[in-house]
Amino acid sequence: MPRALLFAAVLALTFLASCAASRLVAQQSNPDYVGKSFKSVMVVAVTSDQMIRRTYEDRVVALLGKRGVKGIPAYSLFGSRGQVEEAELREAIARSGAEGVLITRVTHVDQSSTYVSGATVTMGYGGVGMYGYYGGTWQTVDTAPQKITGPTWTLSETRLFDAKSGVLAWSGVVDTRKSDNAGEALTDYVNIIFDAMVGDRVL
Repeated sequence: MPRALLFAAVLALTFLASCAASRLVAQQSNPDYVGKSFKSVMVVAVTSDQMIRRTYEDRVVALLGKRGVKGIPAYSLFGSRGQVEEAELREAIARSGAEGVLITRVTHVDQSSTYVSGATVTMGYGGVGMYGYYGGTWQTVDTAPQKITGPTWTLSETRLFDAKSGVLAWSGVVDTRKSDNAGEALTDYVNIIFDAMVGDRVL
């Protein structure tokens, strides 16, 4: 992936807050977890923008609470830090008592032209299992000043894991189109993901 795309992708979860017209384009549930809702879930938004991270995690936690599920925002355990080591993540999950871990990240950005200065950023690639998926979403990339394209739409992925075994319980992919409706866009996005998990009976 070109560096311009890497830079745009790490910012893309932030851009979801200024996008609208989200739609679920793919979803899959693990039959072993259908009808067996988690009683507590840690919510992790992979983004360097702390305001978006906290807003996203808080809104998912609020929806979980309405269904009687205890939600735990990751920022309450790690503060404003970005990636944490696997051992620390394991310890935090165990300490929190979470039965499930919900991780959201952006996987692709389509763009329109804009200019950005050089920076050191992180980018998600994914991995195998819960810890591989979490750890693989961070990689340092140095970018020179360049003309890149700002997102016109993004693809983002949410995965729900069994906190104890690391087994994938559910995954969903959302296509979010750019628009001027910034006020309710993030709420709309969260509701789509949450409703899909409820509909698939994993929450």
